[in-house]
Amino acid sequence: MKNKLSVLISFSGLANFLGTMGIIGSLIFVGIEVRQTQTIAIAGQIQERARMETDRLLSYTEGNLNGQKLWSVNNLNIDELSEDELVVARLGHSWRGIMLQNNYYQYSVGLFDERYWPQQERRIANWYNNCDFRPPLSGYIEEFQDYLSSIAIDCLD
Repeated sequence: MKNKLSVLISFSGLANFLGTMGIIGSLIFVGIEVRQTQTIAIAGQIQERARMETDRLLSYTEGNLNGQKLWSVNNLNIDELSEDELVVARLGHSWRGIMLQNNYYQYSVGLFDERYWPQQERRIANWYNNCDFRPPLSGYIEEFQDYLSSIAIDCLD
């Protein structure tokens, strides 16, 4: 009788231990899921704000049939641009910076495919190294400012 009782107590203790481990494992899993959901939600909010800002910037170029040539600021001679062309070129460059900042944030939280990041790095460097159009760093989130500060300055002619 005593052996049966000790086996029953041992089995009960093991069952309690396994039940507790199951609950702890479930809580850890739920915590990870909540964190991932929050990260995705924040990234979605940042992307939506970037979309709204770029829509606002692009609205100024509507109806400007010659505006397309000004989107490739790397091939422009700033001294040959009229005031209006310079405004459109700066808007395009600002638009590109907002999109690159958004891509950087998406990458930093793991929501940007690693295979495309080297291409983004080149685009960011080319954008940032267009010194005639370079915006002040203060217009960007701190992490992106730090990233931009780490880029070797090689101004494009």
